[in-house]
Amino acid sequence: MERFYKMAEAANKRFPKGVEPYQMATRLLEECGEVAAEINLWEDSGLKRQKHGEPKKENLANELRQAMVELFQIARYYNVEKELEEAIRKSLQRSRDEGLID
Repeated sequence: MERFYKMAEAANKRFPKGVEPYQMATRLLEECGEVAAEINLWEDSGLKRQKHGEPKKENLANELRQAMVELFQIARYYNVEKELEEAIRKSLQRSRDEGLID
């Protein structure tokens, strides 16, 4: 997770005027839209493949990364990094306890 926090820090430095919660939330929604567009391409929805060609793993991975960076920027802004890590730890433990994962 530390790598995501580092990327979030870099994004804050690259775009110092875009570090307010509203701006971060807007970018997150924009990135989620781009993830959705990639999913449409992967699922061969409509005429997407005719227009954009075959889907590429790198493109989907990059859009997912960008959305995740926005989430980590929000976590940093509100200083909830430890709480986020604890929430993830608890969720994983609950899944282990239910036998869903090893």
